[in-house]
Amino acid sequence: MPTYKAYGLTINSDITLPALEQLAAPDATSAADIVFEEGRVPVGAGGANKFRNWEAGPGRFMSHFFEVGRFLVTDGNSVLYHRESSADDTQIVSVLLGTCLGAALMQRRILPIHSCCVLTDKGAVLVMGRSGAGKSTTLGGLLELGLPMMADDVTGLTISDSGVPMAIPAFPSIRLWQDSLKTLGHTPQGLAKVRSDMEKFYLPSGTFHDRPEPIRGIAYISASNASELSCEGIAPAHKVESLSRFIFRKNFIDGMEMRRFAFQTVADAVKELPMVRIVRPAQAVPPRKIAETILRSLELIEAGNAFEPAR
Repeated sequence: MPTYKAYGLTINSDITLPALEQLAAPDATSAADIVFEEGRVPVGAGGANKFRNWEAGPGRFMSHFFEVGRFLVTDGNSVLYHRESSADDTQIVSVLLGTCLGAALMQRRILPIHSCCVLTDKGAVLVMGRSGAGKSTTLGGLLELGLPMMADDVTGLTISDSGVPMAIPAFPSIRLWQDSLKTLGHTPQGLAKVRSDMEKFYLPSGTFHDRPEPIRGIAYISASNASELSCEGIAPAHKVESLSRFIFRKNFIDGMEMRRFAFQTVADAVKELPMVRIVRPAQAVPPRKIAETILRSLELIEAGNAFEPAR
């Protein structure tokens, strides 16, 4: 069974994972951290807490995707999938690397944050935002500045033994819609599709940093009808809510009875971290300019210059 690497974890998988780094010669004596494999997933296997298409309990999570399959995540180290006859590999892999990996990270006490992440000379910078806010194009701008990528869509967050918030890198591929590829100067020719029924593709990252790093700061990017790009600080009283909003698959937290863990991780993370809100105007802005604005705002905060807080 091929072995891959993501979030600092080794993953044995019986299905090809095109976005992940495959280990050429894994240590045969070491067990993988997580195993993805096809198997029987009975209805009701997830737990007593039920919501729409998923159910969960402590250390367990099961979800059913219509015409794709059922997926069971257990104790952060096992993912079983039961494929529907109509599903192809891309649909299975999309769920494995999204919903399932997110649930497995939570079970392993790694909080998944819906954000891209790059490494600067002063630490990791996370960029959060709702779908359509411009995270992917902003990531392109950050990469254009020569910064190594750590995550494209979901960054792992942990707190070190000494209390330092740490960014856990994902895998060396960027998932981009076709229009975002074009904005960043790429074409989809030769790229693997994220799903066969979507015009979204895996773009290999030219530079990828695969080790955890202290977090330097967090930017929250949002779209608006404003005429100019702007930046404002996020007030301390609003930092916990701002970061909590972007926990990936946030509603799974209560299902697996992990609210205390999630809240404590977020609260510990934002104690000292600078957080800024970047407001993107209606008209197109070069991704590099947005990236430069984020880095400049963090530099100003580090130099002791305060922003008008966002409320």
